[in-house]
Amino acid sequence: MRVSNNQIYHTFLKYDKTRQENIARYTNQIASGKRILNPSDDIVAVAKSLKVKETANELDGYLRNITTIENHQIAAQTALTNIYDAAQDARAEIVRLLNHGVLDQEDAEIVDDYLQGLKNYIIDQANTKIGDTYLFAGTKSDTKPFNPDGTYNGNNKTQTVPVSKGYEVDSTFNGKEVLGAQSGKIKIVEMIDRIHDKIQAGTLTGIDDSWLEEFDKGMEEISRHRSFIGSQQKNVEDFRLQHEAYKTMYNDMIAKFEDADIAEAVAKLEQSKVAYEASMAVFSQNKDLSLLKYFAA
Repeated sequence: MRVSNNQIYHTFLKYDKTRQENIARYTNQIASGKRILNPSDDIVAVAKSLKVKETANELDGYLRNITTIENHQIAAQTALTNIYDAAQDARAEIVRLLNHGVLDQEDAEIVDDYLQGLKNYIIDQANTKIGDTYLFAGTKSDTKPFNPDGTYNGNNKTQTVPVSKGYEVDSTFNGKEVLGAQSGKIKIVEMIDRIHDKIQAGTLTGIDDSWLEEFDKGMEEISRHRSFIGSQQKNVEDFRLQHEAYKTMYNDMIAKFEDADIAEAVAKLEQSKVAYEASMAVFSQNKDLSLLKYFAA
């Protein structure tokens, strides 16, 4: 059967287009590092990759929340530690007053000034914030939780954020509970103020061990909640490590679906180039052949 020049030409065009597309595809794979350049390249792999990416994006959200939570927990722990340390210094002075009293009014004023300085420091730490968020104001995180006298302005709720499916952690704290302000004022500040009133009245009569016991109750509340936040920190860290491990696994899965095998792509590119050049050579040699030229030869 005689094959016309027109048929030869159209057959060449068909395979020429295919080989050029192969060359372009493998070149783009090498340049981008991606095996899938268009969804139509591998519909099944694209669908699987999208599903894994959705899960990975959910983990990214949890990890962002965890970063925020960890920053808040660290700041809260630091503030509570500073408050507790200041309270210990105040307690030591209260014990000295109980054991030895003061020598005179001047000595009493020095003690009072010292305790008032500690009180101001404690309240300042109780008003710790990150950015515009006050940590110990409950959900009223845009409001300074404690007045200069130690009374509470926040509420009894807490803001929470999810760090894993079905698990949320406090990002702000109920200052009334954490700092032992159930009476409306921070307990240790309340006891310092009572001592201040006694000193200003010129007498220490009535200051006894019951005052120290009340002061200790305030310290115990702070210590207990500091420990609770510490335990939450450990849980959050565990979630972070878990999410990071899963994120690495999901990224590997996505790479398996989408990324090109560069060595294989280079080999296929070279094969496509050789095939293209060979087809061009064959077409060039045969495009002018005809039956008349055959007989003329």
